[in-house]
Amino acid sequence: MMRLFNRFYALCALAACTMLYSAWFLTSRNFGDIVPLASEEYHTAPEFGQRLVVFGDSWSDNETEELQGKVWTDWLCEKFSCHQENLAETAKSSLRGKYTGSVVDNAELDVLDRVSQTKLKDMKTQLQHWLAAEMKTVQGMSDEDLTSRQDRTIFVVSYGVWDIWSLVSKEYGSACESVDRRIKTIMNQLNFLAETWGSEDLKVILTQSVDVTFLPAFLAAYSSNGEEYKNAVKILAYWNARLKEAAKPWEKGTVYLFDTNAFLLDRIRDWQYFAAGITTQDGLGSNEDPGWENVANACVESEGGLKAMVSSKKNKAPCENPEKYLFWNEMTMGPSAHRLMATEVYDGINGVLLNSTEGAQPQQQEPEEEQTQPGSTAPEKKVRPDPPTTNHKRRRFAA
Repeated sequence: MMRLFNRFYALCALAACTMLYSAWFLTSRNFGDIVPLASEEYHTAPEFGQRLVVFGDSWSDNETEELQGKVWTDWLCEKFSCHQENLAETAKSSLRGKYTGSVVDNAELDVLDRVSQTKLKDMKTQLQHWLAAEMKTVQGMSDEDLTSRQDRTIFVVSYGVWDIWSLVSKEYGSACESVDRRIKTIMNQLNFLAETWGSEDLKVILTQSVDVTFLPAFLAAYSSNGEEYKNAVKILAYWNARLKEAAKPWEKGTVYLFDTNAFLLDRIRDWQYFAAGITTQDGLGSNEDPGWENVANACVESEGGLKAMVSSKKNKAPCENPEKYLFWNEMTMGPSAHRLMATEVYDGINGVLLNSTEGAQPQQQEPEEEQTQPGSTAPEKKVRPDPPTTNHKRRRFAA
């Protein structure tokens, strides 16, 4: 009898170990469980007043399961009553409970990450997806109608957060080479769009990336904050500089380059100066809109591993005042930040990509100043777009 009981307990222990190992194996895998949240069917509108076409990652995706509300492209479209065609993509791991976003080129990812991203469209795939639908819509359209359609369309190209995130652990030289290839891909795809769509005067909003070390996910993923931190900061600077260098001489249309990192830093500084009792000439430190309560932590923390597998809730409950949190989850901005970003982008494109609204005040050019990290004593002025210039061949560029 004792031998029977010992064998029974041994089998139970073996079964328990097998279950634990299987759970660990499934949750530690970084591929095979990624499901995109956007629909596969896509059509472009036959008619519209103004149109915004969005290619990007989770920072611009307006079709997610998250409850944070409108993203910045939604708010932007409301400001000039446009129709939006949004192809930005986010995916959620059904086992890990974490979100991920599209990158410029899936081929630049490591083998395991590349497998997990196969169902997430990169920029080239998103663009091809939109062009296929658009070519069907404009088939048989007169040249005059097509030109009018093109003149009333603004494109958003918004990548970088997940691209830089994938490079943080890489050797800096290799990371820079990957950045060069990705930036080249962005510009090549914009050239392809212009040639295929038949327009030499595209209107493009191009967003720079943000410093991923400020994202709540960074501390959780890189607790040492050593080489990864320095690497992330240097890669960001290289990415944004190379993107600006590539966009400035582009001759296929008008580019408005938005400094997303400066925008994010201003939100952080607004709270930090307010907490220190300092108000700058630019208004930082007033903390009036929305009245930040937290600029460091996520309003909603994603569940991962076994907790995500057994949880009956799709999402954890959000914080008490989501509109006063700078970050919604570990990797994306909160609702107020999206709204404020849309306002700044609209102010920048009004009169550049959009006709000036009646009674709008002309923008004043301010000198660029070197950015400082949050917590420094020197406040940073906002960089406003330069007045557009045009010559016979080169189109306009604002940054």
